Amino acid sequence: MARRVSRRSHQQVLMQTWWVRALLAVAFILLAYGFASLAIDSGNLLEYLAAVVLVWWAIRHGYRAVRFAFFA
Repeated sequence: MARRVSRRSHQQVLMQTWWVRALLAVAFILLAYGFASLAIDSGNLLEYLAAVVLVWWAIRHGYRAVRFAFFA
């Protein structure tokens, strides 16, 4: 009987490390800051929405980074 081998790509393995998730969280926070700054200057609601979505993603990646760092 043949065994099934699970092969994960290098990218999938990296996404399970805490420091990659932490870097993504920082990148999303910086992007959110940029969009929020643009939104304040222009008053564009789409830029506010982009900033809120980016903050949400930053929180999710930050939470996962903490989980992988301390609880894995």
